[in-house]
Amino acid sequence: MVSHQSAILRVTTGLTLLLAASPPAAAQLARDSAASIDRVFARLNRTDAPGCVVGLDRDGRPLYRKGYGMASLEFAVPLDENSVSESGSVAKQFTAAAVAYLAVQGKLALEDEVRKYIPELRDYGTPVTIRMLLNHTSGVRDMWTLFTVAGQPLGENLFSMDRALAMVYRQRELNFPPNSQFLYSNSGFLLLSEIVKRVSGMPLDRFSQEIFFRPLGMTHTQWRSDWNRIVPGRVTAYVPADSGGFRVDMPYMSVYGAGGLLTTVGDLLIWNENLTHPRVGGQAFVDSMQRQGRLTSGRQIDYALGLFLDKYRDEPEVQHSGATGGYRTFLARYPKRGLSVAVLCNVGNANPIRLGRQVIDVFMGPASGPDGRSATAEPAGTTVGPDELANFPGKYRASATEEVIAISAKNGKLTANLGFEVPLIQVSKNRFTSSANQLGLTFETGPTGRPTRLTSVNPDGDTTHYEPVTTAKLTGPEAAALAGPYYSDELDATYFVTPRDTAVAVRIGALPEVVYPRTGRDSFARPGSGIRFTRGKTGRIDGLLIFAGRVRNLHFVKR
Repeated sequence: MVSHQSAILRVTTGLTLLLAASPPAAAQLARDSAASIDRVFARLNRTDAPGCVVGLDRDGRPLYRKGYGMASLEFAVPLDENSVSESGSVAKQFTAAAVAYLAVQGKLALEDEVRKYIPELRDYGTPVTIRMLLNHTSGVRDMWTLFTVAGQPLGENLFSMDRALAMVYRQRELNFPPNSQFLYSNSGFLLLSEIVKRVSGMPLDRFSQEIFFRPLGMTHTQWRSDWNRIVPGRVTAYVPADSGGFRVDMPYMSVYGAGGLLTTVGDLLIWNENLTHPRVGGQAFVDSMQRQGRLTSGRQIDYALGLFLDKYRDEPEVQHSGATGGYRTFLARYPKRGLSVAVLCNVGNANPIRLGRQVIDVFMGPASGPDGRSATAEPAGTTVGPDELANFPGKYRASATEEVIAISAKNGKLTANLGFEVPLIQVSKNRFTSSANQLGLTFETGPTGRPTRLTSVNPDGDTTHYEPVTTAKLTGPEAAALAGPYYSDELDATYFVTPRDTAVAVRIGALPEVVYPRTGRDSFARPGSGIRFTRGKTGRIDGLLIFAGRVRNLHFVKR
């Protein structure tokens, strides 16, 4: 059998063709396409900065492989197609594949309860199944968010599988009733890796090598099961430094399954081809991987088994992205075109999704809407009049989750802060959207034109209602009642609360204080997280609840 390496002809542009001799027109197309892809990555093509590697296949045959930027700034090593990067959450489909493979083999069923295999997981009074973990609909709290709110941030603590599992096992509640919502949870894939180990008798890293990586020829791929293990060809991950230049930001952990896959663009594209024309697992395995989840309400979600089934330019797209430390990743397939793209970046401000889709645009050709704009361009929107604009800015609170959206205005445009800035585009008088994350926002207004409620709808169709926030100063008795230490046995962490005029400051250990502005009688929140103080039967403050995106209703008791 001819290997991938010997089966291809590399030309000086970096375009890899499978044709021993191309007609002049095909050769010109190859040169034009290579030049177009080079333009996509032009700003990253530097010798003094990290960057990205891109790989592109058509019908399982390599079209393009090239690195832009540096694998190591310390040793002046450039990125190339053999550079080994970490895939972030793209790894989830590999964990899901191990579980799906075991299911096809009859070793487990995706509808089995998780506690059948992991009795250490708390009995929540209602079944949590393997499929729910795979679909992110279990309600199990996210481990990395838990560690963060416990004052153990990533990058400053060495995490092990046992330490991560212990944190998940300590949780007494779910975020919501199982399968009632979709909410991304890395804990689910940690538990799935443990299930693979217990059912197969092999840890996930060994199982994956024996069942998938070696048979498929993915010779550069392995799980980061040991953070200290030497990995030939591994690139360094960086993030921009506040003072200019870059600083190292590597995943400091030996936890894997939700992430932690070390790989190359070529190996990822081999994997994509197996999900198109399966050599390992068979068609039933692939069909299982691509079966989308369905909530108890009957609504089908976009997420399958470690894969998003989306559309791009009105064509099917099977994809997942990833981010861990300074690594950024995108892996996608476009079945109608037979195209498959992988982008691995080692700099935290890269946008591999946008880059990967711009590469696909080269082969899909230009697309224009009815107004002549490119289909991938930001919609122009409508400028909000100054009188209207003055009505919308402010903070809005969701009472169910203590989430806060902060709306601000600048140059006739609105921006929403959800922990990150999202530019908004006006689509009607009180309706706005964002092409950045397909978030829809609708303001309901009263007789004065001031908003009385804000409703958000995410791409999955989930609706959240927010009320305008009116900040009131804390009185002396209110401040005294809130002050003090609060302890959570689920985190084994103590929060020290200090009231501040219209806010509370929270300190954990030696970490800097975090200030939460007041958003209600007992509520304090900032974009991304919130606190709600609780009262006992006498009305006295007796504890607090933490809400932090992928973690909800986490209890602390006042001491």
